[in-house]
Amino acid sequence: MTNLFTTLSNGFSPVSLLTKKAVVKTGFFALGRVLEYLSYADESIKAEHENWPEGYKFYMKVLPKGPSLSMEKKGEKMVFLGTKELDKADMVVEVKNIDTAFKMITAQLGAHHVYAQHKIGVIGNVSDSMKLIRMIYAAEDYMFPPVMSKNVLKNVEDFSVQRLIKRFRVLIFGLVLKK
Repeated sequence: MTNLFTTLSNGFSPVSLLTKKAVVKTGFFALGRVLEYLSYADESIKAEHENWPEGYKFYMKVLPKGPSLSMEKKGEKMVFLGTKELDKADMVVEVKNIDTAFKMITAQLGAHHVYAQHKIGVIGNVSDSMKLIRMIYAAEDYMFPPVMSKNVLKNVEDFSVQRLIKRFRVLIFGLVLKK
């Protein structure tokens, strides 16, 4: 018996294209909001983007016409601009197809696997893309429960009450209450 995320032997996926696009767009929205919050609340993420100039923009998009995630550095934080493509950006991350993006958003594939399989491309500075990947991994560590994040993250922090409280704060203030 196959689960919702697996492909059947005849190549038919039980998850429709529209469903995948909706899940990816929702995931990009959640990731953008959490990254915005963590960009000023988490020291490791602050360190990743601190050398980017004011107004530095990036977006991640799914090819050919899939969802996008756009962000810009304003002051000392990254601001989520929405799930739209930008006309001009300093860095563009292109995910080759909706199936790959769906697997990334649902914690079935990590960015390091996708990059190794040539299913993601970067237009812009490669070192900036590595910084972005580290920021995304930190955000995913807060967003996914440990049972899911072990599939995509190299190091998963052990469970602790402090970790649970921090995860709760990130999800509440990042997703629900925007400062």
